[in-house]
This record gives sequence, C-alpha cells and structure tokens, in this order.
Amino acid sequence: MTNAAFSSRIATGLAACALLATAAAAQAQGTPERGVFVTQIGDAPRAEITQRNADSLARVAQEGANNQLDLTQEGSAAHRAEIAQGGDDNTASAVQDGEGSTDLALAQEGNGNSAILFQREQSALAETSATILQRGNGNSIILAQDGSDNEALLTQEGDNNIMTASQIDSGNRLEWNQIGDDVADLQIIQSGGATMQVTQSNGSGG
Repeated sequence: MTNAAFSSRIATGLAACALLATAAAAQAQGTPERGVFVTQIGDAPRAEITQRNADSLARVAQEGANNQLDLTQEGSAAHRAEIAQGGDDNTASAVQDGEGSTDLALAQEGNGNSAILFQREQSALAETSATILQRGNGNSIILAQDGSDNEALLTQEGDNNIMTASQIDSGNRLEWNQIGDDVADLQIIQSGGATMQVTQSNGSGG
C-alpha cells in the first residue's frame, strides 16, 4: 500500500473520530490549536491531562457514564490528541513523547472499551500518528510506537475484540481492521520499514 493510500485511510479514520467529537470541536471553535479543551457530559467522568510543551493540543469530549481518560504529552515537541469517548465505562490511557511530534485520534462509542497507547517520535523532523476507533463493547487495544515516522490505523467494530501492536524503529505502516465479535488478537510487532494491512471478520459485527 502506498503512503498516499495509507494517508487517505488515516484521514477517513480521523473523520470518523471527528464526527463523534462534535461537542469538543464546537467548544474549541475559534480557539488556537494548542492548549486543553474538555467537554464532559454524563455521570462521573474523569479526565487527567498533563502537557510539558505549551504548543501541545488536547481536545477531549466524553459522553455517558464513568468514562476515564489519562493523557500525558511530554518531551520537547508539541503533540496533538483528539479524544472522544461515548457510551459508558470506557477507559483510555495515552502517553505522547519525543523530540518530534505525535498525532493521536481516539474514539470509543460502546461500553467497557479500553485503550492503552504509547507513542514516541525520536526525530524532530518527523511525525508519528495513530488513529483508534472502537465501536462495540468490551474491546481492548494496546498500541506502542517507538521510533520515527510510524503510523497506525486500527479499527474494531464488534464486541470483545483484542488488538495488540508494537511498531519500533522507523517507517512502519499498519492498518488492522476487525469487524465482528471475539476476533483473535494477532499481536503484531513491526521493526523498521514494515507495511501491513490486515482485515479480520467473522460476519457477526453490526
């Protein structure tokens, strides 16, 4: 898959996240592309955000009950995160770090989903990005990207799916879609210049 095709898919995933984060986008309208903007609607939400660089951006929207977010943006570069969680009892923990910038968009619509994310961009001249979208219930994603110029998409539509992926060194590309329920975790590890596109579907997803 070419870089252009992958970038197009990343843009599509970001658009889906943007639709879910309408409240956050509305709140941030007319504001500079840096700082923290939080909208929380529902019962007992929690968002804890730490920024080390004044030019970093965190735009968060949470709807539903008991949604939890821990986001740390550190290192010398400016980082960007747009997090939206709908549904109940979703948790997200993300760390963005490095001399270069990272770009993260996360959306969880269902209930009881969890995401643990770590991104480090080691080059000041490059960017690492990831797009995460989980729509069903009881899904889990663990993603680590540590290197330079790494990208990921990752999508789960059904219930009780698990995705574990690690991309180290530089120039890795990953797209991995799971559509149905209880789909097996492939536990993918890529090390430098690797490209992968995987789709799994058991036909039971919505």
